[in-house]
Amino acid sequence: MGRVMLCIGRYAQKPYYFASMCTNVYCVEELCYLFVSNPFMINHDVMDKELAEWLDRECGLTELSHQVLTLFQRGCQPGIFVSTILDYVNYCTAEDKEKIQEVLQGSVGLNDFERQKKQADFLMKNRKYQLALEEYDRLARELPETESALKPSIYHNMGTAYAGFFMFDMAARYFKKAYDMTGDMQQGVSFLAAKRLSLHEDAYISFIAEHSEYHELSMMVERKLTDAKGRFEASQENRMLSALKIYKDEGNVSSYYEEIDKIISELKSGYRQLVEV
Repeated sequence: MGRVMLCIGRYAQKPYYFASMCTNVYCVEELCYLFVSNPFMINHDVMDKELAEWLDRECGLTELSHQVLTLFQRGCQPGIFVSTILDYVNYCTAEDKEKIQEVLQGSVGLNDFERQKKQADFLMKNRKYQLALEEYDRLARELPETESALKPSIYHNMGTAYAGFFMFDMAARYFKKAYDMTGDMQQGVSFLAAKRLSLHEDAYISFIAEHSEYHELSMMVERKLTDAKGRFEASQENRMLSALKIYKDEGNVSSYYEEIDKIISELKSGYRQLVEV
């Protein structure tokens, strides 16, 4: 069960618009969610006098408004400005605030394209695959030739995100783009691993037979899959599945399906978290 949060203030009649994110927010909790979900947007642009006045006028948070107006007038750092709002609402866990601080420290000196990629990387790291893909796709289309060095990493991470959705055919497509641009062996292994998982075994064998240039990489993929199989066989998940098999073999059908339903429910919940926007 998630953390229960007591909302404060009121829902705005007129939203505050963040031009950098093309997003409206209607209450202070939505504002906090935007900051925590997109820490790379925390720069001097968010320190807007209009935002402080909006908190008072639209949300009825006069005390908070006065606090951030004072910070605005003092010319404080964006991190302090945002942290004041988060603390007032009691929105963040200590872990969330630590992540934001790490992002702010790591974004010093980055240009806009590097910062956008870091934002997408942050979403990827936190398994927000759909949001990450949208960021990467937009960045790949807008990236100028002078920033083309970012593209292999963008394509690799897009492949990783699609693999997180079990869309291995799409993952293979983007891993191959990264491999073609760099020739890096690990990119090639990622490409063939996704290819192997997207095809039936006979089709994969035919593919490797037709592309002898991938023979060495395919051997590396098989070794990695063998290692992964060994780790799975020693895992708690495998022990759980073995226990389920015992239920079934003993004819304890009700317990078998009860446990299967629990597993499916957990998997569905996890998948919904990956695709939420």
